[in-house]
Amino acid sequence: MNLLLLTFGQKLENHYQAVFCILTFLKDPQIKQIIIVTDYSAFYGFLGDKVKIISIDEKTLVDWKGKQDFFWRIKIKAMELVIHQYPDDHLLYVDSDTFLASNLQSIVQKLDENIGLMHTFEYKLSGKNRSKTVRRMLSSLNDKVFFDIRINQQSEMWNAGVIAVPKAHAKAMINLSLGLCDAICETACPRRLVEQFSFSLALNHFTPLHPCEEVIGHYWGNKAEWNQFIGQFFVDVLLKQKTLEQCVEELKEFNWQRLPLERKLPSANSKIKRLIDWLFPNKAMKYF
Repeated sequence: MNLLLLTFGQKLENHYQAVFCILTFLKDPQIKQIIIVTDYSAFYGFLGDKVKIISIDEKTLVDWKGKQDFFWRIKIKAMELVIHQYPDDHLLYVDSDTFLASNLQSIVQKLDENIGLMHTFEYKLSGKNRSKTVRRMLSSLNDKVFFDIRINQQSEMWNAGVIAVPKAHAKAMINLSLGLCDAICETACPRRLVEQFSFSLALNHFTPLHPCEEVIGHYWGNKAEWNQFIGQFFVDVLLKQKTLEQCVEELKEFNWQRLPLERKLPSANSKIKRLIDWLFPNKAMKYF
């Protein structure tokens, strides 16, 4: 099984998240190869020959957005690229803000059974507590048919922070994901979740989707705390001149329940902070 990450842009946190993520996966012998598709390969020198870099540029990213200029289409294209390069291997894609908490045995077993996985089931389009975006999605797509898939209130949304496709269906799954993404982008559907929804529909079309949230953590709901921890981790690595192997060993023993994956703050929290900043701005600042 190959592991794939996609990183881009100058935002440093995306890259140190990715390196940290990879360090947690290096402990598992089920990983045949780790592949990073990125436009900033210089950030990954610490990983040495443990990773294969596929360099892309701005022209590639523009092309991958397609004629509808949908940014997150690039995730589908990155997976398509790797699937075509390595057709004989299962593919596990993960967002950079993830980590391997246990081992990959259960995921590999499902892939060997030609079953696809995504991180976790989130909701049906008609589910309770839907956001305004999801309500608009259902309103614009309800009862429409794309590639013999009818979208309705029972259509499911899965979290796309982790996507695992079995080699037997990988090309078909990614082709269908891309086709659905492009077709939905041509409608009035809001685009924010289109790539995620396209993966959900496509993988579910071939086999019932399975979750893997008990194996891989995804801290998208608490990035601030995790980024602070990861930053401190790498400062410690630098100051103590730790090796790659030492980092992998250290993370084998890490308590993954130490930080919450999600932290919801009341909306009043940020409003009050903004009000205080406005009422009491910095009076004086001094630079060298």
